[in-house]
Amino acid sequence: MAPIQNASAFLVHSLFDIYIFILLLRFVLQYLRVDYYNPFTQFIVKATSPVIVPLRRMIPGFWGIDIATLVVIIALTSLKVSLVMFISLHKFPSPFGMALWSLGEIFNLTINLFFYSILLSVILSWVAPLTQSPIAPIVYKLTEPLMRPVRRIIPSIGGFDITPIPVMIGLQLLKILIADPLTHTGFQFGIR
Repeated sequence: MAPIQNASAFLVHSLFDIYIFILLLRFVLQYLRVDYYNPFTQFIVKATSPVIVPLRRMIPGFWGIDIATLVVIIALTSLKVSLVMFISLHKFPSPFGMALWSLGEIFNLTINLFFYSILLSVILSWVAPLTQSPIAPIVYKLTEPLMRPVRRIIPSIGGFDITPIPVMIGLQLLKILIADPLTHTGFQFGIR
């Protein structure tokens, strides 16, 4: 692939991933019922509302799940996959390949969301454990569902909470065992 194609594919991939990551964050924060008036939550809502609010009029939520946001995440991921393949190979992927590849990409971004949230919680606990950052309660809400079950098995050792380590290892294993094979298989079916 030529440098221009590499740069174009990288740019499309990066820009789409940033916005899909923000949409995914909105979806998860809404599902976890994070404080709506938190400044960080307000940023996420304002960044995604132009796309989500009009669609929500047509697609209502169901059992606390924001279906409109989920539809936009799937649509943008499919568009990203199609554009990256078209830039790289000058053809569009097959529908089945695109679906698998998109599912792998969404799963990958979801794992990254939780992985980086845990990493951020560790950094916040070291750097500013006593300060009240507006992002700290959000990070706690994101990481606690993953950390709580592991804390029951692995207690603090000498006052140190080592539960982030096995959780982060588990997340990376999920990425290697599920997200990467889905993405690879989707790409293989897409180029046929």
